[in-house]
Amino acid sequence: QVLLQVLIILTGNYNFFNVLTIVLAFSLLDEEHVGRWLGRPRRRHGSGWPPSLGSVLGTLLELSTYGLLLCWTVRYFGLELDWDRKLLDSKVAFTYHEFTTWLRTVTLPLVGVAFLSLSWEILVAMYRCACVRGCFWKLWATLQWAIMATATVGLFAVSLVPFTYIEHESNGKLWPGIHQMFGAVERFQVVNSYGLFRRMTGVGGRPEVILEGSYDGHSWTEIEFMYKPGNVSAAPAVVAPHQPRLDWQLWFAALGPHQGSPWFSALLLRLLQGQPDVIRLVQTDESRYPFHTRPPTFLRAQLYKYWFTAPSEGSPGPAPWWRRQHVQEFFPAVSLGDPTLESLLSQHGLK
Repeated sequence: QVLLQVLIILTGNYNFFNVLTIVLAFSLLDEEHVGRWLGRPRRRHGSGWPPSLGSVLGTLLELSTYGLLLCWTVRYFGLELDWDRKLLDSKVAFTYHEFTTWLRTVTLPLVGVAFLSLSWEILVAMYRCACVRGCFWKLWATLQWAIMATATVGLFAVSLVPFTYIEHESNGKLWPGIHQMFGAVERFQVVNSYGLFRRMTGVGGRPEVILEGSYDGHSWTEIEFMYKPGNVSAAPAVVAPHQPRLDWQLWFAALGPHQGSPWFSALLLRLLQGQPDVIRLVQTDESRYPFHTRPPTFLRAQLYKYWFTAPSEGSPGPAPWWRRQHVQEFFPAVSLGDPTLESLLSQHGLK
């Protein structure tokens, strides 16, 4: 998990989320892992050679698992090394139907494997309670085991509902009592779907809202932000672990209509008013903000989809980092006192 997060940090731009995940992952390490860091001697588990049959089989199973994962990754994601361009090319080598069929095949068996694993851990814990000496301490250990086992089984049961969301047919096959249990505790958010971004966006292009300003309503100038994609020739900014809040929210706004982001109309109002605090969220360098001398009379927003360019797409001279395609108007042209803007501000109590 730590290696995965490090790779995401090196190739992505997810601010501090990955750092938090690494901290949580380290909290799962036991004394066997961190004993050397704390200066404690490592416990010996008998002679190291020759290794036991169980140790050999465990190592072989682990290596086989890694080998299968590598083979499947190469096969199903079409990994190819282009020596001429010094690039690692990849493409999805399976169809949506094949993916859903695979999900339908493995989801419930995975639930069964998880149930067996949990049952084994509970039985092992119960056996250890039985081995405790002394009637009082055995009773105390059994009481703790009963409480923890009940809580764990309950959490496992309700977690099956969000776990199977990704495959609705499997979700419908769950025992109705599990759905009722989940409904009773859903408001407490005890369990949820795995992953911060469980369903990835931008597969068909990264949607971006591009703000444009004008003094006459005919000649429009794009307003560039410090971090989000805009100018196709500008390299992506590396911001981690900083989180640029406005740029981040604009990305979420691009995933739906502007009505789903009521704060956007307030942003336009403040830019039309030329408020310095808001302008600094767009550009800390005043000279890079095209309307730093006088606020724009009109503002509008367009929706584009962005893709990274490949080296072969570059023309002579500096190659652009992005290519983009206009999708639609995101927000109509408005000015101070515009009825559309005033209505939206009043509707959401932002005026």
